[in-house]
Amino acid sequence: MKAEKELKTRLTQIAEDEFRVKNNREQFELALAMVRFIGSPDPALRDGLIYQAFCFWILEQEAFTAVQLHQLLDLAVDENHLFYWLGEKGTDSVFTRSFSMLLLPLLLIAHRQRPYLTQPEIVNLKETVIHYLEQEQDMRGYVPEKGWAHAVAHAADALDDLALCKELGADDLRDILTAVQRKIGTDNYVFVHEEDERMVTAVTSLLSRQVLSEAEITNWIRSFVPFVAEVEAGPTGGRYLNVKNFLRSLYFRLSGQEEYETLCPVIFEAAQEIGRFK
Repeated sequence: MKAEKELKTRLTQIAEDEFRVKNNREQFELALAMVRFIGSPDPALRDGLIYQAFCFWILEQEAFTAVQLHQLLDLAVDENHLFYWLGEKGTDSVFTRSFSMLLLPLLLIAHRQRPYLTQPEIVNLKETVIHYLEQEQDMRGYVPEKGWAHAVAHAADALDDLALCKELGADDLRDILTAVQRKIGTDNYVFVHEEDERMVTAVTSLLSRQVLSEAEITNWIRSFVPFVAEVEAGPTGGRYLNVKNFLRSLYFRLSGQEEYETLCPVIFEAAQEIGRFK
């Protein structure tokens, strides 16, 4: 507790100077301490200080070396962070998992700007994120007094930046589409904090790569119909509502864009057919 308070005090001081730290050694030592407390239930520390500092240091200041970025990535995805008590629901452990995940997009953006990861490492990271997403059971968005958990939304953000990595090929992008469908098809929880929008962002980034054929994307969209039909449908069914909201979001995101004009009717028809299940 003392170390956490000391970190908050130091970061508060640094935030007053727009998170600038002159000493690189101290900066990386602070970064390691920030990873240690990345799952603090204190939203002011977790979201307002730790995450904001990482955003500035990694994206704006480009403060860390390739070795240091790699070390941060290794910590973020280890058993004490991304996989910390994975499977728990309703506990504070979700903050450690979720905000470790939120560190990945920053590290991936840094990689696309200044490559430091190998192609096998990117593929392995994709598999790690998908494995996590499949196993995460805490779907909460906003937690009163403790702020955003948003584990699914943060994983969608990571999939978004992974989809933009040119190291990932067609099979990898298919894996991402499958992961999106499976998670958005969660049946025991209805997403209400725009998780569908975040997943759509990942899909549109994937589409922008133009690696998968239109026929394959069309078949993926149409596959949501039998996917929803697998479970008992109804106006309050989780999968029914989640998929319908996702397809609506996808439709409106792509609508009006010439390159997707043939996909929009397919999305519309799939959403209509699913609507008949209630």
